[in-house]
Amino acid sequence: MKKRRLIHWSIRGPAATSGHDRASHPAFRYMTTEIGARIRHPLPVLARATNREIQP
Repeated sequence: MKKRRLIHWSIRGPAATSGHDRASHPAFRYMTTEIGARIRHPLPVLARATNREIQP
């Protein structure tokens, strides 16, 4: 079994943005875009690894 590796993503919390909802919307948009990109990036590698592991 491979050793697990912990990864920490430093993404500023959008709730810290001052102002009303309209002012904080860009911060929330940035956060969701950033998280989406970080999740999508390793998916092809993970899919290949998983497929190899389940092959008989």
